[in-house]
Amino acid sequence: MRTAERIQQKQLIRTAEGYLDLIMAFDDCWPLDQQNRERLASQAIESLDKIKSPLGHKPYILFLKGQAARTCGRIQQAVNYLQQSAQLDPENIHTFLALGWCYKRIDRTDLAIEAMETAVQIDNESAIAHYNLACYWALAQQVKLAVLHLSNAFDLNPVYRDFVEHESDFDAIRNDPDFLASLDMIV
Repeated sequence: MRTAERIQQKQLIRTAEGYLDLIMAFDDCWPLDQQNRERLASQAIESLDKIKSPLGHKPYILFLKGQAARTCGRIQQAVNYLQQSAQLDPENIHTFLALGWCYKRIDRTDLAIEAMETAVQIDNESAIAHYNLACYWALAQQVKLAVLHLSNAFDLNPVYRDFVEHESDFDAIRNDPDFLASLDMIV
């Protein structure tokens, strides 16, 4: 690949990353309306589609396309991109975190759990992977597994303790005596 092509490829990737940053940077405070989310996500995907021969960047390009589709609610399209990315780069924990997020939103808790178990296998020291896995096990009403991974998340990063009270994923088991007893022991 010529130097000019490599530079153009990097520019197109950075452009797509920029569009995603615009969508997500202030999402908690000032979320974009759906029309603008769609427009920016489509521009991110269009930028990435201009890359003729992605070579070693293909898994990352697919990941970015998945993130773009995810940010505007095109969940099945996001899943398709992210699955392709995961096949090409099965050690990228971020792809499995995104897949878990998507699967949860299409009511496939079983696949969300599978994605998070893969993430934990990739990086057993990832607090977010353990926390998300605890959430998905809670949705499946598997109290012991939820508590196990919640405990791991707390050990790895105590800030996750602050999230449990307001996390709706735990509502299914929140009043379970085993969950309450275990929570008292690990908190």
